[in-house]
Amino acid sequence: MKVRFDVFRKKPGASDSYRQIFEVDIQPGQDILDAFYKIQEEHDPSFAFRYSCRGAICGSCAVRINGTAMLACKTQVLPLASEGKTIVVDPMGNMPVIKDLVTDLDDGFWPAYHSVRPYLVRTEDKHEARLTWTDKITPRNMDQLVRSEDCIKCAACFSDCPKRAKEPTGFIGPQACLQLYKFYWDPRDSDHPWRMGPDCGASATGPFACDGYGNCVRVCPKECRPLMAINIIRRDIKPK
Repeated sequence: MKVRFDVFRKKPGASDSYRQIFEVDIQPGQDILDAFYKIQEEHDPSFAFRYSCRGAICGSCAVRINGTAMLACKTQVLPLASEGKTIVVDPMGNMPVIKDLVTDLDDGFWPAYHSVRPYLVRTEDKHEARLTWTDKITPRNMDQLVRSEDCIKCAACFSDCPKRAKEPTGFIGPQACLQLYKFYWDPRDSDHPWRMGPDCGASATGPFACDGYGNCVRVCPKECRPLMAINIIRRDIKPK
């Protein structure tokens, strides 16, 4: 079946972008990433896109398909092309474009991620030590903690966050808040006071900056529910 793709194109360093139409022969079971390969091999070898594992684990191939962030390797083509509809493909949002569908995650996404110190800070090695705030871990909180561990850092939630689009420096984004949630509950971490304080969890750009649109929940390919993590943190922390 011939499927039409309306694809965003941009050359490195160029100020303007353009769109290009490709007609690709798609077989049942082929995904969007397969279509990208065909475009590159059969139409334009300069077409740029990012991928790695092809198993919906690395998150590298995330793009916007018909206006919504998705993993190209996980999204089947034919269900989207029913009734002869053209599939519209764009790079991820809220990040500058390097070339075609390749965006610069170092401009926004990774700095936000690193801002919450996504690592354990240890001051003792006694594993039996349980810090008092872990008494708050209810089954609901634990379920969200397990979901947070599934994040593959694909940036889909960051891409489709309306608050981040409206105020690029006013909100660290759903994924960074999800990482904060993960370490916020870890009883081995000694940085809990900082995570609760005005420079992190209670800051003006942290979880309290979220407007609750819920796009992050809708686009997450791993059902991590960033908004749930944000709401739990906001219930536990009072902004300074």
